[in-house]
Amino acid sequence: MPTEKRQRNSYVLVTAAYNEEKQIDQTILSVVRQTVLPLRWIIVSDGSTDRTDLIIQHYAAQYPFIVYKRLEKTRGGPNKYENTSLAQARAMDLARASLTDLDYDFLGNLDADVTFGPDYYEKILSHLYEDPKLGIAGGGAYSVLKDGRLGAGGFIQPDFVGGPIQFFRRQCLEDIGGYATYGHSDSVAVFSARMKGWKVRCFPEIHAYHHGMPGNSIREKVPICFRMGQMDYIMGALALFMVGRCAARMFYKPYVLAGLSMFAGYSWAAIKKKKSRLPQDLRRFLRADQKRKIKESFRLRS
Repeated sequence: MPTEKRQRNSYVLVTAAYNEEKQIDQTILSVVRQTVLPLRWIIVSDGSTDRTDLIIQHYAAQYPFIVYKRLEKTRGGPNKYENTSLAQARAMDLARASLTDLDYDFLGNLDADVTFGPDYYEKILSHLYEDPKLGIAGGGAYSVLKDGRLGAGGFIQPDFVGGPIQFFRRQCLEDIGGYATYGHSDSVAVFSARMKGWKVRCFPEIHAYHHGMPGNSIREKVPICFRMGQMDYIMGALALFMVGRCAARMFYKPYVLAGLSMFAGYSWAAIKKKKSRLPQDLRRFLRADQKRKIKESFRLRS
């Protein structure tokens, strides 16, 4: 059983930030006000061209546990979402290589536009200490829209923790080899961890707030749902599973169009025969998990 001192000095954080001058200071303040501070927090500017670097350096000069790093802008992916995923993977690799001098038990990925209360990490750590098989944990990442209103969406699923607040047990992170460099790194991390026997759990009562999220207008949401459908195909989702997923999405704004655009994205990727770079064993695990969920759904309806 870890000592209280060990519990209070056992985690590190990594953040990849690109042009986040509007929000990153609030994210930093959320961390420095924590009741349990990280041993180290490596913030990587991904080639920012605004004041992001200056803001990070300002706080790094005040708080010794904050470490500023900079990489050239991540490029090479087919779209900005793939590049964002690749940037997270690069920042994660840089952080892990820079942390070899520290004895830590947990590593958290934190987006530069997330805020939370002062006991956020204390609560997450308590769950991880209670269950040694819990590999990835996080609170509910509630969406805050661009106008400041709390949106209906977010990363709030029982067995999934969104990338903006993914918090890893170190051994789990070692088992999955860090973030994948070929896109959808947060989803790949979750399924990889579960495939290797680790539990993944979201605790929605522990609130985190993901700022600057798009609203529910057709112009904003339809392209996002289309991309989600593409991602599901590339991840190897079963067609029957997608029918149910898209049908459920129709009840979210913009009604009907959200589900239809997601199915259109899935269908478009299938027609184009978009290739997946996921390992075969991970694709098999994902499909087996979807088959289980389909069977459970039919049982509930019978």
